[in-house]
Amino acid sequence: MCYKFASKVGFRYFFAKKNERFVSFISKFSLIGVMIGVAALIVVMSVMNGFRAELAKNIIGLNSDITITSIGRSIGNQDTIIEKLSKESFVDNASSLVIGQGLAVGPRTSVGVIIKGVRLSDLAKKHQITNNIIFGDLLQFNDINNIAIGLELANNLGIRLGDRVKIISSQVISTAFGSMPRTKDFIVATIFSTGLYDFDSATILMPIETALALLSIENVNMIEVHSNTPDNADIYVQELYKNLDDNTINITSWQTQYAQFFNALKVERMAMFTILSLIILVAAFNIISSLFMLVKDKTHDIAILRTMGASKGDIMLIFVINGMMIGSIGTFLGVVLGYSFAANIENIRRFLEKMTGVQLFDYALYFLMHLPSKIEMSNLIGVTALSLILCFLATIYPAYRAASTDPVEAMRYE
Repeated sequence: MCYKFASKVGFRYFFAKKNERFVSFISKFSLIGVMIGVAALIVVMSVMNGFRAELAKNIIGLNSDITITSIGRSIGNQDTIIEKLSKESFVDNASSLVIGQGLAVGPRTSVGVIIKGVRLSDLAKKHQITNNIIFGDLLQFNDINNIAIGLELANNLGIRLGDRVKIISSQVISTAFGSMPRTKDFIVATIFSTGLYDFDSATILMPIETALALLSIENVNMIEVHSNTPDNADIYVQELYKNLDDNTINITSWQTQYAQFFNALKVERMAMFTILSLIILVAAFNIISSLFMLVKDKTHDIAILRTMGASKGDIMLIFVINGMMIGSIGTFLGVVLGYSFAANIENIRRFLEKMTGVQLFDYALYFLMHLPSKIEMSNLIGVTALSLILCFLATIYPAYRAASTDPVEAMRYE
């Protein structure tokens, strides 16, 4: 029997007649199960990929690939270090800055903040900030009384553009009344929204000279290095340790600094993949059930085909094709549904929040200001292959049982 005939018979068995409605219902239920499982896998994998890509982009864009910090309070030879860094082939640029902690006091509340002192020329290279300025601009950033803050921090403090905010340094100064924290009032000249909640809610940018005075530091205490290949940052760190040969500094890559967080994402991604794969597995068991029922219903047809000269392989092929039609159609619809959902997940999230009045995506909990999604072709191919393989395996045993039917026994009571 030729493959064309087996395909035709398998195709006809896929569509139920009046006396086969229940078998058809089980088949459709299996198809829907495969579709939902494939779609869920694609959506979850895309969201997890989006989280990792968005967080990595924001972390690198707002900070750097590699950070060099001093073991002491400041880096005294930063000019020498930056000169050596400029000779490294993998270094795009390096900039020095001052970083410390403080307390911002606003009309509404007080918030612990990270104080960053940067030069305007270096800040202009951070497009994650300069391209996301909501109010004001950076033209007056070099004024010692002006600062730039995140939108979330401004909302938490209850301040707007042009308002004054008091910043209390973590460093203390000696006065006639004893040790007192250093404080200074600043004018909010710029408000930005980068999309990374932690940065927008706890970071204050100011001129480097102002930060040095406020934090009582003699020199810069950090150097940020941007490389041409951020994914190789760990390798570059080892090269810098060797080439700089300075035991007064620490060198850290973004991969090491946030290793625990990204490892947690990786574990969660694998766990979600495994759990959601069970949906497809359950649908595959439904395919087994529907094929067994179909085999029982078509026993007479099988006997006739065998007496006409069909081999066991031909009978197996008919039912494998029937089962794979369920798996293939379900997989195709699942890919279309999953791709469409993942590509528009942020709009869907906003629509559901608007309709229900419930916040589905907490910025403070997930660190990002929107629900990211990144659809990768490798994920689509992997999920499709997994679904088709499971569906194919589900067809083998029922098809084998059909092929093992004895035509004499099947026709004895006909």
